[in-house]
Amino acid sequence: MQNCSYLQSMIKLIVTDLDGTLLTDRLELPGGFLPLTRRLFAVGIKIAIATGRPNSSIAEKFAPILSQLYAISDNGGLIRNGKQELLSKPLPQAEIQSLVSVARGIKNAWPVLCGKDTWYLENTDEAFINKVHLYTKNYRVVEDLTKIDTPIIKLSLCDLAGAEQNSYKYYRQFENSLKVAVGGASWLDVTMPKANKGEAVQFLQRLHDITPDETLVFGDLMNDYEMMKTATYSYAMKNAYPKLKEAAKFITEKDNNEGGVLDVIEKLCFINELGKY
Repeated sequence: MQNCSYLQSMIKLIVTDLDGTLLTDRLELPGGFLPLTRRLFAVGIKIAIATGRPNSSIAEKFAPILSQLYAISDNGGLIRNGKQELLSKPLPQAEIQSLVSVARGIKNAWPVLCGKDTWYLENTDEAFINKVHLYTKNYRVVEDLTKIDTPIIKLSLCDLAGAEQNSYKYYRQFENSLKVAVGGASWLDVTMPKANKGEAVQFLQRLHDITPDETLVFGDLMNDYEMMKTATYSYAMKNAYPKLKEAAKFITEKDNNEGGVLDVIEKLCFINELGKY
């Protein structure tokens, strides 16, 4: 194990996914996370949250440290630092119409258009709304999603039959022009081709002249795949999807309910030269 002073000088950027990674299965932050971030900020390490969730969800969960965080939302389609927008990659309107049209033909699946601050829905099925509430309260029900005239960063499909098993096959036709990724058991996400977490991490690396050798990332699903390629210290969670474990260089010893992300950060950044905390 390398000593503390060496690793602190090496790791300059930490990027973590939320659901299934940093958050517990109850969608809660591990208790020691906020104190840990203050220690990381104190030694000059930058922190980014990279998630398929909307920016509003990041803002709500990380309010005490939001001004110091980089918020990568919508699978890399939007990057903000506090209230400052650094990058956005909206979907073309013509693509949105096709994506919504396909969604309307899938039974027990409902499309969501994700704007920069608001989600747009055209269904009010109780099971669907309950799923939406897990991630944001900032949503509007509209009559026709294809008539929305604000920039749309991502289309998400809530599929209660299972995104990978059911709806993914309907969206393979778009993979030549768009990025299609399973974002959870019930969610399929469609963004611009280069709107992914890996591109977002590379944007931050260029912004701060940070190399892959100075980057630590964590994820659990295939919407974290590109991110695994941006860092020498790439960690798939113990509970991660098998294909993501193959893409990562390391696997956490603890899962998301055991604070796996915090465990790795402590060991890499704050262990002393004698190997004791």
